[in-house]
Amino acid sequence: MPVDKFTNMEEKLWILEDLNMMYIRQIALSLQDSDIQKKIDHEIRMRDGACKLLAACSQRDQALEAAKSLQTCSTRIMAYMSELQRMKEAQVMQKVTRRSSDAGPMDDRLPCKGKVAISDLRIPLMWKDTEYFKNKGELHRCAVFCLLQLGGEIFDTDMVIVDRTLTDICFDNAIVL
Repeated sequence: MPVDKFTNMEEKLWILEDLNMMYIRQIALSLQDSDIQKKIDHEIRMRDGACKLLAACSQRDQALEAAKSLQTCSTRIMAYMSELQRMKEAQVMQKVTRRSSDAGPMDDRLPCKGKVAISDLRIPLMWKDTEYFKNKGELHRCAVFCLLQLGGEIFDTDMVIVDRTLTDICFDNAIVL
């Protein structure tokens, strides 16, 4: 693909993303939920900063951290958008039930949220016998991190570098959901 077509396509994607963000902001405004709007705006600014940092990175570790930040911000934005969509659907359903004549008494109680802690998350790895036991083949290294989602909240772990010397990916972080 020629460079001109690539940049043109990239520009179109940015325009579509901006339109999508405007739509999400309008939903947040119609729901009068400024808290979620502030969260979305914050994540958009963080994502823009991560994009600029990723473009300017000269070292691999910096690029990995910037890419992780970019992925985390994008995932949080998607989670907030899903939460907004659920809120909008609930608002519409509430209006529909108010209008219906057979609606019974509304129960205004909300469930309380509990806390769950996750720590020492381990993911077992499986290597080819020739790579692991005989130390043959290329030494592939990967950077891995974990994103945990509970409703509209996104949590991330530290990044771990994995190669064939490891049998498990271990995330030592304690995450409270």
